[in-house]
Amino acid sequence: MLAPPFTRHLSSGGRSCSRPSSVAIAFLGLVLFAVTSSFGCLGSGAAPSADPSADPIDEDGDAGFVVDLPAFDGSWMLPSTAPDTSVAPDRPPLALDATTPIDPTPAIATTDATDATDASEPTASGDSSLGNGCPAPPGPGDLAIDEIMITSVAGSGDDGEWVEVRSTRSCWLNLEGLHGECPDGANVRTFDVGSAMSLPPSGTFVVADSNDPAVNHDLPGQLLVWAGHTGDVLRKAGATITLTMNGAIVDSVTYPSLKLAVGQSLAFPSDCDAAARSDWTEWQPSVASWFPSFFGTPNAPNDDVHCPYRPPGVPQEAGPLEEDAETGDE
Repeated sequence: MLAPPFTRHLSSGGRSCSRPSSVAIAFLGLVLFAVTSSFGCLGSGAAPSADPSADPIDEDGDAGFVVDLPAFDGSWMLPSTAPDTSVAPDRPPLALDATTPIDPTPAIATTDATDATDASEPTASGDSSLGNGCPAPPGPGDLAIDEIMITSVAGSGDDGEWVEVRSTRSCWLNLEGLHGECPDGANVRTFDVGSAMSLPPSGTFVVADSNDPAVNHDLPGQLLVWAGHTGDVLRKAGATITLTMNGAIVDSVTYPSLKLAVGQSLAFPSDCDAAARSDWTEWQPSVASWFPSFFGTPNAPNDDVHCPYRPPGVPQEAGPLEEDAETGDE
């Protein structure tokens, strides 16, 4: 039962009763309209009837205390569903159907400057779409022979010899058309690059007697082989190795008779001045091993050896130069 101030004591016709006050009626009326409006039971904005018989509170027909409420549709109690047009959406809404996959990944803005090409991959052309291709084929000084394996086994029948060639350029070189040769007595051993072959900036390749890992002692990296089934290409008594492109000499080295341990290459150190490459006292026997019992850095920097220090006026010792030439495979 409601307590004051929500009830009022009344006397009518000798009867005494308590009925809700006008405040309670107004409050209950608001609640009733809100509930019935949500179910569509009331007319839009219609005020309560003044007929006592229609008053759901006055059950004894006693007219009085009928409250006239303003038109009310309950809309102020409900959240607005109208779209907010004051802020433009980031992107138009998607029309989805049952087959449209929903991608939870946020959209990432791209620009025309984005280059989808991976510059770490080689190209088939010297002036390539990478944007870092050399504008012309290799020319004089673009390639440098910087390591040689002359004696991989003792005596003759050596199929494990190799030559390392390094790019001196900071762009990708296309080696297609490169020709190499090394005289071997009355014969001239050769190799040719007959198709597109790319060499990265400061990259290397190796020219070997064989591409069989069981024979060349598992040489890593890019390999070229001398034409034909050859062995003993690099003479121990000395020889000249020449690289040409379209008839022009790209690089040429003439090494003297050398004495080296079997399975040990001779390398031009990475920290030496490139202009001193013709001085064979600068070249050093390799100390790093790429294969058990074999020393060298094929297709890798020659940083396992260092340029010898010579104080001014002190001559360089003979080093690996051989006083008396080996007979071996001469």
